[in-house]
Amino acid sequence: MNTRLNISVFLLFVLLCGAARSEGLSGIHMPGFEVMNGMKTEWVAKKMIYNGHPMTIQNFSAHKSAEYVMQHYASKWKLKGHGELKHQRVGEDMTIGYEHNGYSYSVQARDTLGGSEGSLVVTRNKAFEQGAVKFPLYPEAQLVSRIQSIDMGKRSETLTLSTYQSASMVRNWYSSTLSRNGWITQESLPTNGNGVMAFQKDRAQCQLTIIDKSPVRNHQSMIMIHWVKG
Repeated sequence: MNTRLNISVFLLFVLLCGAARSEGLSGIHMPGFEVMNGMKTEWVAKKMIYNGHPMTIQNFSAHKSAEYVMQHYASKWKLKGHGELKHQRVGEDMTIGYEHNGYSYSVQARDTLGGSEGSLVVTRNKAFEQGAVKFPLYPEAQLVSRIQSIDMGKRSETLTLSTYQSASMVRNWYSSTLSRNGWITQESLPTNGNGVMAFQKDRAQCQLTIIDKSPVRNHQSMIMIHWVKG
């Protein structure tokens, strides 16, 4: 099953989100998602925080078309008599969203041979008040996104940064900075100006992927950090 999440899901939930309060990740309780009969699902994240908003994500496959899936959920949510429906289409991906009682539910679907596949997402509109990022951030880099989750039973964060500095400068800075902070280099693979770096500190692990002059961010360098805290 394709595990990618199209940006349209996130664009949709951003339209529906609100303010913040403080709590612990373990104390967050999310409602379930009503799965259509005949759907096969697998968890991407049972509990995660994307830019401050608690979410759950499941991928699905179905023998029905993407249009059928959209109509199924539109009819189901209209019968509830409350909330607000939103529709969006980006390329081959169709998305429908529903807001009710402080939560946003969205379905993204695309046609495949013999049916459809996509994602079921629940997002809490009231944001989680996140503390400061404790992993070293490249000076003057912009924090594009922050995801907190449980990775194989361990707390983890995935950070995406952008900077106008070159990928080689970023690699050199992280190599020296993490080394000074007690991280041990496990792997360093620079390729064509880009690079993948892996470090370990006690039970904690991190992997950095650095992309030079990404067209996604106006040709800024992108830094993706996956930090498993141990």
